[in-house]
Amino acid sequence: MSCTLHRTNVVAILKREHQAARTLRDAYRAKQKAEGEFLTHEHDFRTSELHLTQYLSVGPATGRFLYACARSINAQNIVEFGSSFGISTLYLAAAAADTGGRVTGSEYHASKAAKANANLVDAGLSGSAHVIAGDARETLAAIRGPIDLLFLDGAKELYFDLLLMLEERLRPGALVIADNADMLPEEAGFLLHVGEGSDRYVTSLIGFYRGLVSLSVVLPQG
Repeated sequence: MSCTLHRTNVVAILKREHQAARTLRDAYRAKQKAEGEFLTHEHDFRTSELHLTQYLSVGPATGRFLYACARSINAQNIVEFGSSFGISTLYLAAAAADTGGRVTGSEYHASKAAKANANLVDAGLSGSAHVIAGDARETLAAIRGPIDLLFLDGAKELYFDLLLMLEERLRPGALVIADNADMLPEEAGFLLHVGEGSDRYVTSLIGFYRGLVSLSVVLPQG
C-alpha cells in the first residue's frame, strides 16, 4: 500500500517548511523579548503581525496524526479551517492523495493562502488540495457534504461557529479534530458542545508536545 507522506518530494517540502516555521518563530520570539513582549495567541487574527507573518503550524507529530486519521477513515471530503502557510494542509493532502479524496483549506490572509498553494504545487499535491483565501465563515459556507474530516486550527474563538455552520454536513463516523484545545474554555463553546454531555460526539483530548488536540467522532443521529 503506497504512502504519499513518504514520497521524496513531499518529505523534502515538509522538512523545508518545518524549518522555515522554526526560524520565523525563533526570530519573532527574539524580537518580542527585546521589546518586552511575549508570543501569545491573544491577537486579532485579521490584523496582527503574528497572524500575518508566522506559520502557527502543527509540528511533525501532529501532522502525522492528521495523516493517519484521514487515511484510517478513507476520508474523501476533508475541510480545514486555518491553513496558514499550509503545513497541515500538506499532511492532509498526502492522505487525500492516497484515498482519492480532496482537501479544501481556508486561510484569512491571501499571502498565506498563496504560499500554501505554492507549497502544494512544490510537493506535487495540488491535485489533492486547495486553500481558499478569506473569512472561513464565508469561504466554507458553501462546502457540500458529506464531510469526512473537519480540522480546526484557525482563530480559536471561531471554532464553535465553524462547527455549528458545518455540523449538519458531517457524516456519521466523521472526525472533528481541533488543535490547541488547551486554549479553549472547558465549560463553554466548542469543548462543551463536543464534550461528555454530548449525544452527538465522543471526544478525547490527546496530548502533544505543544498542547492538546481534541478528537471527536460524529455519532449517528436518530
